[in-house]
Amino acid sequence: MYIIGKEEADAVQRVIESKKLFRYLDGDESESARFEAEWAAKIGARHAVAVTSGTAALIAALVGLGVGPGDEVIVPAYTFMATALAPLAVGAVPIIAEVDASLTLDPVDAERKITPRTRAIIPVHMVGLPSNMDALMAVARRHNVKVLEDACQADGGSYGGKRLGSIGDAGAFSFNHYKIITCGEGGVMVTDDETVYHRALVFHDGGSVFRDHASRCPFARNLVKK
Repeated sequence: MYIIGKEEADAVQRVIESKKLFRYLDGDESESARFEAEWAAKIGARHAVAVTSGTAALIAALVGLGVGPGDEVIVPAYTFMATALAPLAVGAVPIIAEVDASLTLDPVDAERKITPRTRAIIPVHMVGLPSNMDALMAVARRHNVKVLEDACQADGGSYGGKRLGSIGDAGAFSFNHYKIITCGEGGVMVTDDETVYHRALVFHDGGSVFRDHASRCPFARNLVKK
């Protein structure tokens, strides 16, 4: 399994030699900002927020989607524990639904598990296998709940001509040692929704409202005014 080579070592050396290890020192020209722009473009999303892990990406996305204490989030029975831990981290309750023959979330059982407290569904594209996003999106729209794609094991995968992670209201990816793309440990969340993006941005860095990009962020400007 390819993990790291000269290209990655050269990239790390470039950052170290720049003496600019903080993501904001170069504003929009930082390595992090370039990566976020490139990743969003590759996935087909308007926004991306780089974070420390796939778990952090799931948590940031849930915060962005407005999920919080007392809400219920439907997750598949077959997944890595992070999918269920993320709702717990924001005070929500993970509700386990069955998987079908694809080893991904069963849309029929997911719909059975929906209650008035359900706020989101997290389909997991497990071991690269895409969930039935047509059926799951239809379920979500019928019940007015959000969809967060856990694409942590499916970086770069597609469904129906769209990149996994770009179909739902938000998507989460992982770059740890064992993933398709690795940086040792890391992650990123993506979304097309401005409000989801800015909530996630503020959550991942409480000081983001004071950064250079705050003037372009309506959500951050409102926080500063308050």
